[in-house]
Amino acid sequence: MEYILISCLLLSSAFDIRKQKIPNAITFPSIIAFILIHGYYDGFSGILFSISGMAIAFGTMFIPYAIGVMGAGDVKLMMSVGACLGPNGALAAFLFTSIAGGIYALIVMMLHKNALRSFFKRFIAWYAVALGSRRLETFPENNKADMPMLCYGLAITAGTLTTMALYQYHPDLLILNLLGRMS
Repeated sequence: MEYILISCLLLSSAFDIRKQKIPNAITFPSIIAFILIHGYYDGFSGILFSISGMAIAFGTMFIPYAIGVMGAGDVKLMMSVGACLGPNGALAAFLFTSIAGGIYALIVMMLHKNALRSFFKRFIAWYAVALGSRRLETFPENNKADMPMLCYGLAITAGTLTTMALYQYHPDLLILNLLGRMS
């Protein structure tokens, strides 16, 4: 089952890099396959395991999607991860995906220094106004053409592969024990 997930992740990353879109033709069949495979091996409890992993993944990714930080394909890819790895695996994958996404964003911003400068100028101005007025206003929008595009499918792939490797080779790590077993 892990090979199906790895294939899905790598294929999704390739599409995300090329087209900035993760196709439903990858995410939906993988979600269904993982639910069916867990159901076949573990019966109804396997189906619940898979669906609860999907729900955790959806819950962790919905707010970033709702505020426009990431696309629906990213959410569905993470739901596929949750359907495969279950609730604890989805939570661990989200944690490591967030770390990978932050590192990825910093690297992209360093490569696009003008966008980074523009962002920090707007942030400092916004922060000064918020402090001076003692009101928290929404962060001002910027021309999206100035900002580099992030392919978050790469971060999901990196975070999920990290999660899988850590569970496989270092299952005694404290963070993994706090999150629980994947299966």
